Amino acid sequence: MPIFSSQVLYFILGALSIFSFAPFNFYFLQFIIFVTFFYLLKNSKNLYRSSLFFGFGFFSTGLYWLIPCIVNYGGASWMSATLLCGTFFCFLSLFFIPLSLIKRYGALAAISSLILLEILREYFLTGFPWLSLGFSQVDNILINSYFPVLGSHGVSLILIVISYLIYQLLFEKKYINLLTIFLIIILNFLIKIAPYKDESLDSINISLLQGNVSQAIKWDKNAIDDQVLKYTSLLEDAEGTLIIFPETAIPLTWANMPEKLSKVIKAKVEKGKTIIIGSIFELNNQYLNGAAVLSNKSDAFYFKEHLVPFGEYFPLSDYLGFIYKNILNIPFSNLASPSIKNDVLKYENIFYGINICYEDIFKHSYDRYLPTPNFFINLTNDAWYDKSPASYQHAQISQARAKEFHKPIVRATNTGVTALIDSQGNITESLPQFSTGILNVKLKPNTYQTTFSKLGELPLISLLIFLIFANKFPLFALLKRKKKVKS
Repeated sequence: MPIFSSQVLYFILGALSIFSFAPFNFYFLQFIIFVTFFYLLKNSKNLYRSSLFFGFGFFSTGLYWLIPCIVNYGGASWMSATLLCGTFFCFLSLFFIPLSLIKRYGALAAISSLILLEILREYFLTGFPWLSLGFSQVDNILINSYFPVLGSHGVSLILIVISYLIYQLLFEKKYINLLTIFLIIILNFLIKIAPYKDESLDSINISLLQGNVSQAIKWDKNAIDDQVLKYTSLLEDAEGTLIIFPETAIPLTWANMPEKLSKVIKAKVEKGKTIIIGSIFELNNQYLNGAAVLSNKSDAFYFKEHLVPFGEYFPLSDYLGFIYKNILNIPFSNLASPSIKNDVLKYENIFYGINICYEDIFKHSYDRYLPTPNFFINLTNDAWYDKSPASYQHAQISQARAKEFHKPIVRATNTGVTALIDSQGNITESLPQFSTGILNVKLKPNTYQTTFSKLGELPLISLLIFLIFANKFPLFALLKRKKKVKS
């Protein structure tokens, strides 16, 4: 049987995973997919190839929207964009290789290696945790109480472990697994009902502005006046005491903010309102993506620390200069990270943290602040992704972070998803995507600190390493295999 036809089923299984993430949210599908994967893997003649095909299906389908994004807004041809993204998907597929080691090293060790690599993916080469398996389980009441204890990667571990237990139950008749699954679920509900101490804080009335400006015209000089008029009108109608614009709301540097908008901002601030507006800042001959926090007490600024590679800055420019000069052409793609770290900000007596767009997919964007914020604000422009699932996937990651830290999050976006996410990770209010409007919400901040916010991923990583070493470290399996072949 040809290689392609023998592996196409693994590709299809991986591709189906997109339906377990937002906006589809068939979270139970992940269990069916992995049970089927383990069953097929048992009879596979090439475990490594099977795992790679599964991984390629998973990432190429889940991230397909990168290709039209690069074509439409990066100026690349379809062939160049497909080649670039295809290479990226092949690289990401390598993160599923540990599943091919189940037969040799046992399920726990192989699964633990997979989750350890998923954690590594959040940090390696600036990191890319998008589509971490745990994110798909935000709405799964049977296991989502593990988020504030073990974090998203811990939920990924539980997802795969339960899937393997179900596989053994169905195909190897290990009925004792039913008790194990039952205990995992019971513990989930015990965590949910556990009491927690929370200092009472005043609610905040917040207005989130969604301008709905197409990325195709956002940086067009001829469209600037219309954008200024749109956001000026939204600001005038905003009712909240805290008013939040999305990322780079006006396509100009902060120093060139239009007078028409500046006057309305000044009038609102004089009435006691606090305004947060995303903009591009020019400092020391460098451009930074940031936000200005304006109030009648004092002004403050936040500058984006974790930039998007290839979108906001060019990594390895000495080696990849050809790509930047001949393939990609993205506005403000030469941004810089701030030379100093951002401090936690304060509204009245309440602490809050800001992150901008891509930053909020990283755990570090939430636990880097001292003192611990009582809520978080995300400013985003997801217009790049058009009507693909990407914006919903992005919002789902915010839901997972809200669960991990038990903190409410407000998202002010250009085209959606503009929303209030409560401390339980539920989207309680939102605006329709691709609409212009104001979302007025009442946010309830809190002082509670979860186990995950205190200890981070240390307990999970310790557990994973123990399980891996207990079975002779399967991450080195490929290395050992090559040595034996040579000898």
